[in-house]
Amino acid sequence: MKLSRKLLLAVLPVLGLVLSLGGWLLIRQDFRTALETLQRQAETEQLRERSALQAELLAYDGDPALRLPDYGAAVSRYAGGERAFALFTDSGVLAYSAMPQGVPLAWQLELLGQEGGILRTAADGSHWYLIADRIPVRETGVHYVGAYPMDAAYATQSMLLTNYFWIELGAFLAAGLAVWLMIHRITRPLRVLESASRQIAAGDYARRTAVPGSDEIAALSRSFDGMADALQAELDHRALALRQREDFISALTHELKTPMTSILGYAQLLRTEGADPELREQAASYIAHEARRLETLSRKLLDLMQVTRQGITPAPVPLAAVLTALRRALPAGSLPLDLRAPDTLCTLYGDADLLCDLLLNLVTNAMRADPKDHCVHLDVSLRTDTVEFAVWDTGRGIPPGELPRLTEPFYMVDKSRARAQNGSGIGLALCRAIAVAHGTDLTIESRLGQGTRVRFAIQRLSRKEDAP
Repeated sequence: MKLSRKLLLAVLPVLGLVLSLGGWLLIRQDFRTALETLQRQAETEQLRERSALQAELLAYDGDPALRLPDYGAAVSRYAGGERAFALFTDSGVLAYSAMPQGVPLAWQLELLGQEGGILRTAADGSHWYLIADRIPVRETGVHYVGAYPMDAAYATQSMLLTNYFWIELGAFLAAGLAVWLMIHRITRPLRVLESASRQIAAGDYARRTAVPGSDEIAALSRSFDGMADALQAELDHRALALRQREDFISALTHELKTPMTSILGYAQLLRTEGADPELREQAASYIAHEARRLETLSRKLLDLMQVTRQGITPAPVPLAAVLTALRRALPAGSLPLDLRAPDTLCTLYGDADLLCDLLLNLVTNAMRADPKDHCVHLDVSLRTDTVEFAVWDTGRGIPPGELPRLTEPFYMVDKSRARAQNGSGIGLALCRAIAVAHGTDLTIESRLGQGTRVRFAIQRLSRKEDAP
């Protein structure tokens, strides 16, 4: 059962009980007021009849009991039979009765010798208020028992109950409709949440609730959307990781297959009898070249795995030492390096060999970009807490859509050109891993036909701690 129906079924009985109880109490109070009014009128009339009978008996010289039948008959004729009463002697003998058949004699005898009145309901459904008074007359006395109808109060109560039933039914239906609309409005955000959860479970991970407001349901909506955002981010991350792993395996397989095919082919040629010595020398040269490619690839893979998994052990490193190691590592015959570095002594905080590999890979990549000025630039700038490096060239540039994937292992924008230049697609991935291990990252900016710039910043020691 839906929550809205549960709430409606929970509220309606309470609403009906409150309306019924309130109406019943109100009608009950009105009934009691009307009944008490009729009883007071009956007591007033009883007092008047008592006084009239007492005066009549005091004026009579004989036995008061003998006078009661005539007096009762006279009163009945005078009242036209509308008055219900009975006269008893002092010993309890009925002398005259004008009581209706619904008022039994037992009720009347019960009142003799008591004070006050009693309320009784007759067998025919009529209601009577009985009052008995003893009237002393000289040495003896008589009893006057009056019966006064209370049906007006009960009829009013019945009419009020009937009217209130229809009024309450209308009010209950109207209130029930209002409650249903209110519950429907209150639970609407919950239905939105439920629908969104089903759609997300069905694969629509972009579905959000965005319930406005500042109440608990709106807070739940924001938490739900935050959870959905985190879920989508995690799924996107896993999808990206899966794609990168598949690309990595595919690229690694291809990178291993190409040199291995060359090595196997030339090795088979060397085993051929009668091969030309010059051809055998050429085959051996190709085998050595491809073997060096495999060695370089395996070394870079091992470096990438080591940096990624184990991190680094940072230590103070003079900036001048890193730049000197970079110049020595540049291959002979490579393009000139335009180095712009400050003359001020500065000490970095990192791994000297890895920082040199990072710069060497970036400079080597820039040389492969065919810069128009036939030169690669390295700018070193001192900041308050860091040293910023910028390697840039004026080469062919990189398409904007390729920039986000440049640091993926084995990803190459132009595979044929990269392999022709002995590229493996590991260099930038290793560069990024080294940068991340040093608490920074690569920022790559490029424009087609204008060149590429790669920036990163390494933490430096304070000036007081700089090496002399």
